[in-house]
Amino acid sequence: MGNEPEDRSDVERHAPGAPPADELRAKYLEYCSARLSEVFLSLSDEQTYGILEEAAREAGEDVASLGFQSKMRLVTRRLRDSVPLPTFEVWADEYRRHPERFEPMLFGLWKDAMRAAADDSEAEER
Repeated sequence: MGNEPEDRSDVERHAPGAPPADELRAKYLEYCSARLSEVFLSLSDEQTYGILEEAAREAGEDVASLGFQSKMRLVTRRLRDSVPLPTFEVWADEYRRHPERFEPMLFGLWKDAMRAAADDSEAEER
């Protein structure tokens, strides 16, 4: 997510009773996605198109030649760069202290991401 740190050593060591590091990271990614979706959905069509035009211009792209997926990718990247999101360390620390503040924002997609990662690990072991 752009704000995501590379050094995971301190944050991802979990204390007794705290969620495992991979679960925390999956929840963080879902939290960030939810925040971006919330902002995206709050934009008017005109605002979305303005963001698209600006992002396309900076990327050297012609909006008219882009497909829907490419357009949404440009807008999403622009939002990711402009929406203030906490770093993983800050978010994880806050989550550990007050998970009840974040759980209503999470839809459980993080569980699917963890299952997929586990399935990938099992497939690699075979």
